[in-house]
Amino acid sequence: MLIGLQRRGVRPDLILFADTGGEKPETYLYAPIIRQWLRDVDFPQFEVVRYTPPIAPYDSLYGNCWQNETLPSLAFGRKSCSIKWKREPQDHRVRRWLPAIETWEAGLKVQKVIGFDAREERRRYGDRGDDPQYEYQYPLMDWGWDRQKCQRVIADEGLPVPAKSACFFCPAMKKPELAELAQSDPDLYGYAVSLEDRYRTGKHFRPSERRSTEGLGRRFAWREHGEATGLIPSPTTPDQTRLFLC
Repeated sequence: MLIGLQRRGVRPDLILFADTGGEKPETYLYAPIIRQWLRDVDFPQFEVVRYTPPIAPYDSLYGNCWQNETLPSLAFGRKSCSIKWKREPQDHRVRRWLPAIETWEAGLKVQKVIGFDAREERRRYGDRGDDPQYEYQYPLMDWGWDRQKCQRVIADEGLPVPAKSACFFCPAMKKPELAELAQSDPDLYGYAVSLEDRYRTGKHFRPSERRSTEGLGRRFAWREHGEATGLIPSPTTPDQTRLFLC
């Protein structure tokens, strides 16, 4: 999206990245690459924002789930994890950003540009115009750029194509993605399975209830799938040096 805006002569005033604390390592490793590109095209550097609980003993989505013996809300068919850890930290930053404050005081709206691709129309919101603070724009949808088109544009720009951004324990991951995670980063895969184990032995698990959430796969548990397919050859014990992600 940023490349497309730059090619059209549109310079954003503020670029935000909401960090849940549990992104895949490839996403964090891509940060210096995109920072250099932003410098090259004279765009503002992106700012990292993060939800900070006032008193809770955690500072990441993984820690939130671990502390409460639960899973990301998407595993239960809800989206509160995205709202709490993605949308709210960005809105919190903008509410304290002087250009936004001046815009609202003038009776105008801040233009919020969101990079959902052309195949994500279901995620489009805010088009009704009833938000008093924001006007929502979805350039990739307007340009007809799906994920494959975005990958080609990034490559044409001379940049490496980044991995799909997602938490390493995201319930939206497909079974082939689980196999890829288990192979590329078994420690993180182990952490995800450990989180699921904690939920399944915790206070919120209701195995007797019809249509209950079985695990991170919602209708299936990652551990059971891993053991059945050989992704988990033995009980998983993640390397404790990776606890910084919590």
